Amino acid sequence: MSKKAKKSKIEKLDYKPIEYDYHLPVMLEECLNFLVLSNKATIIDGTLGGGGHAELILSRLGSGGNLVAFDKDKNAIAYFERKIQSNLNKEATPKVTLYNECFSSICGKAEYDGKIDGVLLDLGVSSRQLDSDSIGLSYRIDSRLDMRFGSDGMPAYEIINKADPVEIKRILRDYGEEPKAGIIARRIAERRRAIPLETTFDLKNIVEELVLPPQRFKTLSRVFQAFRIAVNKELETLETALHCYAKMLAPKGRIVVMSYHSLEDRIVKNIFREYSKSGENPAILKILTKQPIIAKDEEIIKNPRARSAKLRVAERL
Repeated sequence: MSKKAKKSKIEKLDYKPIEYDYHLPVMLEECLNFLVLSNKATIIDGTLGGGGHAELILSRLGSGGNLVAFDKDKNAIAYFERKIQSNLNKEATPKVTLYNECFSSICGKAEYDGKIDGVLLDLGVSSRQLDSDSIGLSYRIDSRLDMRFGSDGMPAYEIINKADPVEIKRILRDYGEEPKAGIIARRIAERRRAIPLETTFDLKNIVEELVLPPQRFKTLSRVFQAFRIAVNKELETLETALHCYAKMLAPKGRIVVMSYHSLEDRIVKNIFREYSKSGENPAILKILTKQPIIAKDEEIIKNPRARSAKLRVAERL
């Protein structure tokens, strides 16, 4: 990385429950029942967000336990750090280390090699990020089309205004599975010749011109998802990280991944399968979920975003 990532350590923590005022975590108990098998475990939360899963991890860890959490969003790190600080007292319990980095950066941290007892990746975008007007993830709010979770990489408006129409079509097709990818890419290319497309409503208006009302919601969701994935290199990052985590786990260590669309779930399923079969190299993972776990009806009623979640788990042999 070009810039030194922020790392903070909080050595003494007396855990007390905190409220979910960032977003409501999905399949909380299911994730943690697979993830934390010892109160002295070293657990990686690769997608900290508002800390909904992390707070329950802390409640199950004791002295000698370690929570190591990652998030590219500096606001998420600061938010959770404030929550932790407000619950400190003199008694030492788990150690907490926070990295303002992408979860794939674990690949360069040799100190965790072979010492990780559990990894949690909740790949969903938080409600706070979607509702924010600062980075342009939602077509419901008129804001600059940035879409970056951190400060690295090319923002969405640069891709939309500079990329070849063929590349834009590929992004919409591969990352959004959008049936109208070609038509939308051509219209973007036409419109940007007259004036740059820089806001969420600029992109939204193009979709609304081309798609009838009954299909607009799904098309807008796919289009914005596609550019967000491209900007943050989400699928490539997930693939890189899973290869690293599989090899860095301690014996009986587990990878718990919750995905929200088919592209992510396919990567998780295929990598778990790759490492669970013997070939030129011996198998190193055992798949614990032959079929993905989905949220119960009661949870979906309370939290509709849980409807699309799929949970897969593998264990290091």
